Amino acid sequence: MLEPGDRVVHDTFGMGAVIAVEGLADKAVASVDFGSTGVKRLLLRYSPVEKL
Repeated sequence: MLEPGDRVVHDTFGMGAVIAVEGLADKAVASVDFGSTGVKRLLLRYSPVEKL
């Protein structure tokens, strides 16, 4: 499970840092700061990220 401060990579947005995680299991949503692309809220079930 992701936690704030984790570094992640996304196929479209690239490298980012997790700011917050809300919800559990299939309803988990992560707010990730991708730098120049900005902060994205990702429903992890549909938009998986790889933890580094």
